[in-house]
Amino acid sequence: MENGTRNVAKKVLDIARKQGAEFCEVVVTQNEFALKRIRQGQVDQPPAGEQWGIDAAIVKGGKKKTVSFDSPLFVERIIGETMEQMRLLPEPSSAGPKHELYLPTESFSPVAQPENLYDKKTAELSGIQLIQIAKDIASKLASHNLSLSGKIAQGRGEVTYENSIGTIQHARFTQATAGLFAFDQNDLSVSSYASSGGIALDHIEKDRIGEELISKCELQRGKQKLDLFEGKKEGEELKIDVILEPYFFRTIFEWLGFFGFNGLFVERGESFISNKIGKLICGTNITIADDPLDPRNRGMGFPFDFEGRPRKKVVLIERGIDKQGVYDTALAAKWARTATGNALPPSARAEGAAPFDLVIEGGNTSVEEMIKNSKEPALWITKLHYPGMKHYQTATMTGVAQHGVFLVENGKVQAPVENIRFEESIPEALKRVEAMSESRLVFDPLSFSLPSGVVVPAMKIKQFRFVGSTKRST
Repeated sequence: MENGTRNVAKKVLDIARKQGAEFCEVVVTQNEFALKRIRQGQVDQPPAGEQWGIDAAIVKGGKKKTVSFDSPLFVERIIGETMEQMRLLPEPSSAGPKHELYLPTESFSPVAQPENLYDKKTAELSGIQLIQIAKDIASKLASHNLSLSGKIAQGRGEVTYENSIGTIQHARFTQATAGLFAFDQNDLSVSSYASSGGIALDHIEKDRIGEELISKCELQRGKQKLDLFEGKKEGEELKIDVILEPYFFRTIFEWLGFFGFNGLFVERGESFISNKIGKLICGTNITIADDPLDPRNRGMGFPFDFEGRPRKKVVLIERGIDKQGVYDTALAAKWARTATGNALPPSARAEGAAPFDLVIEGGNTSVEEMIKNSKEPALWITKLHYPGMKHYQTATMTGVAQHGVFLVENGKVQAPVENIRFEESIPEALKRVEAMSESRLVFDPLSFSLPSGVVVPAMKIKQFRFVGSTKRST
């Protein structure tokens, strides 16, 4: 696989250049992975897979066209067809500035391969290690009459960015991830979730996963789940303190990152931080950065963006104060900002820019301490499901809390709770954060694209808003 993406990138540029392209850029990714599915404690063993991604932009005669496809076998044909299709595009009214074509205008020196992005052991794609990890966790759960489901995977890959003004970037990476559920073998309404991972197999913390899954299931067994909306009228809300696990926040902050800190939405007035630079928008205990170099990322932060710009730490919110959004070359040129190293691939660049490695600084209060200190009623919540953004300018999100929801009162877990739907402005909620744990990495365990995740703490938040309960379908 080594240098495979480099060869494909060079081929794309060579073909485009021979056919008269004035400018060309391309991102090529290749991933090889072993994926094991676990259902009711049994480990399936599908063959290892391979994924390619080729994303290019070509400019000729002031016209621009992007193309993306998933096989290096068709490079010559697809690039040729793309060049031919450009003839049918309307003639540009004027050349215009380059940022209107979403093009990089600066070349960058190669970034050194980060040592912590690649693990040799994990690159060995036999999958035998995965099977053993899954069996060990399943066996531990079986001794408690629990069955294991979910997915566990390891993979390796490489990515190359190249353009016709001289930028060439290349990196290889590995990842190992697990996203697992436990179910009571006699009562599927009893469930829990845990995940772990990073760039190395050792980052799949099987002992911690097993303990988490078992302990939360044991808290539900033999107990009637409370429906907190039973007897409430249609449209009636519930506001209650919450203790939210890091798992809950992965999707929250990924959505908040793209729709909130994306420079395109910021400048168009569509973000919760629009026109608020220098203003207090969260609690003073909230600091958020896009930081690929943070050691808590476990090496999953990528060293360059998709126009070849080296990445660095970008502080977005500091002690509650809005500092900035993120920008690629085009957005920065259009609105007189500074490019931050957050460019998307060529075919997605019209959608703005996005933070890739959000880090939310935490505190020193453990979840156990948050529970112990909760004298008034509170909900302890494991995971978010069915997320959605209802209002971009307020960053109001909705979703269902599940796979471990508990009523806490007088310093103890009192009872499990039926799945419950929230609707809350996330920035407003971040003004009411009472306590935070240490931050740790959470991620999408099923992604085989570039490594990425969110470093986030558990949080205790005052008076979180819920709008209804839902029965879990099994």
